[in-house]
Amino acid sequence: MDYKIDYLYDNNEKIIITINKIKYEFIINNQEAIVSFNDNKYILDAVEILRKEKSYIYKFHSKDNSFFQEFDYVYTFKLPINIIQPSKFFIDKDLLEKIDDKIDENNVYLPVAIINDEYVLLDGHTLLYSLNQNYVKMVNVYISDYKEYIPDFVYIAKENNIKSIDKLDLVNHDDYNKYWNEFLKQFNIIDD
Repeated sequence: MDYKIDYLYDNNEKIIITINKIKYEFIINNQEAIVSFNDNKYILDAVEILRKEKSYIYKFHSKDNSFFQEFDYVYTFKLPINIIQPSKFFIDKDLLEKIDDKIDENNVYLPVAIINDEYVLLDGHTLLYSLNQNYVKMVNVYISDYKEYIPDFVYIAKENNIKSIDKLDLVNHDDYNKYWNEFLKQFNIIDD
């Protein structure tokens, strides 16, 4: 299935999933998503795609409740930002500028895994970096499964003295893509 995901930030996170030119707009509010659409042909596919990205969201509905779908509740809790171990090495400065000051820390939920008795951040490094820059001390998290290479990423991060989110380097968008893609190729996560 051919689809595209666009992320927008303006207090609430907005995600637009386009499947075969049909758009589904999700406004994320805590653990639920309000969806807007003109054609419901791929709505269940759009929900499934969003759930792969944001598994903590368990309730989906349209404003008029003409569409409603609910999944099992995902337990979330707060962690101090300074104890979360990153699994990346740098931050996309351009992305940071797009989201900085536009996010509500109460509406951010980040996936973590417990690896070697540590909470490891699996995704959302830019969001966590932004929150930390804005003096937020705690963040909502949920436990998630992780890929087999994540412990290696954590090891490499620690070898480079990256033990907290404020230790990641800011790089421009082109350098971020170049460095990160080169790194992923070394692990055969993406092809040349």
